[in-house]
Formats: sequence, structure tokens, C-alpha cells
Amino acid sequence: MLRNYKILGFTLALGLGTQALAQAPAASAVMGKGLYEQTGSNSCSYCHGIDGNGGKIAAAAKLSEPKTWKSWKALGGDAAFAKDKAGFLKNLEDSLTEMIQKGAIAFNAGYKKTHYDWKKTGGTINAQMLGLGGAPSTAWLNKFKERGVTKEIAARSAFLHVQTLDKQGVFK
Repeated sequence: MLRNYKILGFTLALGLGTQALAQAPAASAVMGKGLYEQTGSNSCSYCHGIDGNGGKIAAAAKLSEPKTWKSWKALGGDAAFAKDKAGFLKNLEDSLTEMIQKGAIAFNAGYKKTHYDWKKTGGTINAQMLGLGGAPSTAWLNKFKERGVTKEIAARSAFLHVQTLDKQGVFK
């Protein structure tokens, strides 16, 4: 008999009479919050602020205001959101999880999706956005690698947490 237990956003499967097996964790806002709230310079909360606004880097996106994000604009903004909310949010998630995973420099150089219009952004993403490449994020990820957390899972989790910071109702 196998029983699953949720611990700190991870699922631990315990079989009676067997050794504990760690299952690949699912991305979650709880996991993303743990990643986001790491301390130190170049952490998510350091740059963006604990509530998604008012961090130490003035150029950092206001995560509590999704309609101000460059990715929001690149995807067509309010008009595209009103026309196809589900499709728009899927494209927003795609672009932001890649940005979180790779950081701005790699994202700026390599994100070439046809639905993403760089001309509407007003410029590239600020190179200070290190994403999972920042030292606090890298340390967090290294701590959870053995539990099956990949960069993809961490980036999706961070995005899920960022959704909880939304003060404009975009993700409701």
C-alpha cells in the first residue's frame, strides 16, 4: 500500500514495509514562495520586493501589477487579454517561466515566439533580471535537486507564486 504525504510543497510517497521514495514534485505556489522569498542580493524578493513591488532595484518589474509588464505588452496587452483570456495567460506563463528559468540575457537573445512582439515592449528585459541564475535561487535549487526539482519546476513554481501577488485581478 502506498500513501502520499505533502511536506513543504513536495509529495513524499511512503510504502508500508518499503523505503520512502521521493516522487517528482509538482510545481506549486508554496514552492514558488519559498524560492521567491530567499534572502540576499539578486534574490526575487530583493529586486522585486516581498509583495512584488518596491524592491531594491528600481527597474525591476512591479510583479503586483501584471498589466505593466513588458511581456503583457509584447503579447498584445488588454486587447489580446479581452479577446482570448485563456490563450493570453498561457502565452504569458510560457514567456515568464522561460524568463525566470533563463534570466533576461538568455531570454532576450533567444525568445522568438511568433506571438511575442518585441517591438511592443519598449525594449528588452533588464539584464539585471537573473532569474534562477541569481545566487540565492541557485542555492535554493541545488538544495532541492535531489528531491527532483528541476529548473522547469522551479520556474513554474515561481510563476505560480507571482500570480498570488497580482493586485490587478489578471489571474483571478
